[in-house]
Amino acid sequence: MSLAEGPAAARDELVALLNMMQRVLGREHPDTLTTRSELARLTGEAGDAAGARDQLAALLPVLDAVLGREHPDTLTARSELARWTGEAGNYDAAREQFARLLPLRIRILGPQHPRTLAVGTSLAYWTGRAGDPFRARDLYIRLLPVHEQVFGPDHPRTLNLRANLAASMGEAGDAAAACDEYAELLPLHEKVLGPEHPDTQAVRRGLALWSKQAGRRQKKWRRDK
Repeated sequence: MSLAEGPAAARDELVALLNMMQRVLGREHPDTLTTRSELARLTGEAGDAAGARDQLAALLPVLDAVLGREHPDTLTARSELARWTGEAGNYDAAREQFARLLPLRIRILGPQHPRTLAVGTSLAYWTGRAGDPFRARDLYIRLLPVHEQVFGPDHPRTLNLRANLAASMGEAGDAAAACDEYAELLPLHEKVLGPEHPDTQAVRRGLALWSKQAGRRQKKWRRDK
């Protein structure tokens, strides 16, 4: 199986492999369950978020029964289910699922484990997508010093978190703060990732957007005065 041809081709190959594994090993063999999880992920990456969500929703009770609710593979599947639930358009449900998962990750792995931080970041992201930029901003603010300590201030994960924080600042109504954060981020992205990296370009667009918004608000304030 090769990802060189894209996730859709890899997904189709995995379907054939899964059928064979279910016949030879059984539907509840751990290797079969791992393959089902991988198939769901590839289904989502091939553009079928709802299909990935539905596959994971069907798989999760089996993982709970066979491996246990707190097994690493079960928790990973739970995280993937939340992700694809959000990607399929149900932002509120994704936020709620990540909110339920986060205490488990903290208790089992600790608050600074990378997987715990990934769930916390996803919770902040889907909170924003669900229409609460103020809460999302506050979650990002709390996560930032932990990311800087665990990964370092120039790590791509830290930079990505700061970009999301900047966006949430703007969406929460503080265009000037968003503009300042993006202005600090842009040279870091150019240095770490390169000027043409998609994340660098996204930061450049964010800076342009919120600079424009801040300028508009400043002009309006001057007229009102």
